[in-house]
Amino acid sequence: MAVPERYSRQQRFAPIGAAGQERIAAARVLVLGCGALGSAVAEQLARAGVGTLRLVDRDFVEASNLGRQCLYTEADAAAAAPKAVAAAERLRAINASLHYHSVVAHVSAANIDEVLSDIDLAVDGGDNFALRHILNEACQRRGIPWVYGACVGAYGCSMPVLPGETACLRCLQDELPAAGDGPTCDTAGVIAPAVHLVAAWQVAEVLKLLCGDRAAVRRELWISDLWAGSFQRLDTVKWRDPRCRACGEHADYPALAERDDPAIVLCGRDGFQITRKAVPDLARFAEGLGPALLSANAYLVRWHDDQIRGTVFADGRVIVQGTGDEARARSFCDRYLG
Repeated sequence: MAVPERYSRQQRFAPIGAAGQERIAAARVLVLGCGALGSAVAEQLARAGVGTLRLVDRDFVEASNLGRQCLYTEADAAAAAPKAVAAAERLRAINASLHYHSVVAHVSAANIDEVLSDIDLAVDGGDNFALRHILNEACQRRGIPWVYGACVGAYGCSMPVLPGETACLRCLQDELPAAGDGPTCDTAGVIAPAVHLVAAWQVAEVLKLLCGDRAAVRRELWISDLWAGSFQRLDTVKWRDPRCRACGEHADYPALAERDDPAIVLCGRDGFQITRKAVPDLARFAEGLGPALLSANAYLVRWHDDQIRGTVFADGRVIVQGTGDEARARSFCDRYLG
């Protein structure tokens, strides 16, 4: 199929046109996180003809992903294929004319600049706020626009972050939520329609920016609950904080100054101890675990997910057993503790 024919319907959409399609083809976009949101975003961007997609994820495909992560198959889960690699393989089958860069890595303040190198725009497909704040601050420092997105249950939200124009993530969330304080997909579940709604919001804003229609970009946080049928909008220009530590006049980028919580290999126990700065409310966390809960008391909460077992202590330490892979242990922590 000739390339012009592939994108002909998109080009006929007046706000994009042929000139906009050329800009999209020349663009370089980071998709940070290739789970539910990231895989849906990446597929839409590939079908739209974004020239270069950098796909970054530290995790691998599991059977529990298949209900909502649209790029993966049972074969990927059986092989425990790295998500960034499996995503690129599927996208090449969809659109082989593009450039895909797979990065299988844990992203932190130490390597975020490398992840963002030569990138025009970033899209959030992550599953925890620590990573989002690192992305937010790195993009603010570099002047790169990025699009935030999150979903859990039937709830979803999204907003474009335009450095120098809109509120950034830290303007709206000056402190990270306490570990285990909010629901995650592994504690509250998630439905695929909520994922695809948020991905559609994100990609629409990406295409506006890439094709040059910056004036059409919404300067708002959109929030929706598909099950309840509710929808809210928040003006993110008004919420911009001139004293913000990430985008204000005297920004000092606190998330970028942090280093990873240390992970200690547990000798003979097939696992790790991970020390987290955010300390959970143990009782609240235990209440949200449902059948995954093994035991709880005033000092710790123990839970499991298939073969992996977690124990979180009141001082923030988490022991993860059942895997010798540090990235998998960290992902397990983030999935449950945020």
